[in-house]
Formats: sequence, C-alpha cells, structure tokens
Amino acid sequence: MKTHTAFPSPQELDRQAKIIVDEWLEVESDLCRQMDDNYLLTKKIIKLGFQEPAYLFADSNGRLWGRGENGHYYPFHFIVEDKIIGYRLSKKAAN
Repeated sequence: MKTHTAFPSPQELDRQAKIIVDEWLEVESDLCRQMDDNYLLTKKIIKLGFQEPAYLFADSNGRLWGRGENGHYYPFHFIVEDKIIGYRLSKKAAN
C-alpha cells in the first residue's frame, strides 16, 4: 500500500477537506480496535478500497483518504461521541 504521487500533498488535502479530523489513529492499534465498533468491517473495507479501481489511498503521512466528487478527497474516518477519528496506516505499512 504505497502512496501515489499523483494525489495531493497532505497539506493540500488538509486545506480542501470538508471534514476536519480531530485525531488520526493507526488502523492496527489497540486503541483503534477498542474505539471502532465495526473494526472487522472497517478492515475489509480498507482492503477492498485499495483494490482496482482504488477509491482509497494513503497520503505521504499514511493517512487514509477516499476520492470524492469534483476533485475533493475525504478522510476515511469514524465518529466516537463528538470526536472525528481518521484512520492512518502504521509507519511500517506505509513504507
């Protein structure tokens, strides 16, 4: 799961994002497993999302984004209470 240089930089993604993430968690972390009520489904969606035609990608910081309409990208995320949690690949997986 390498990043793709044709996608915007992390700074560009942050500027255009309509959803502001409060915290980014590594997908494989214990905290993510505890907080995500649908963790197993999330893992399947991520796996499918990277298959062709890919609709998910990782930026150079390992954060997961989905392709939206009109050139916008959206952070792949979930909500816990009032907090938006974004998914991030582990540093090991991102390299």
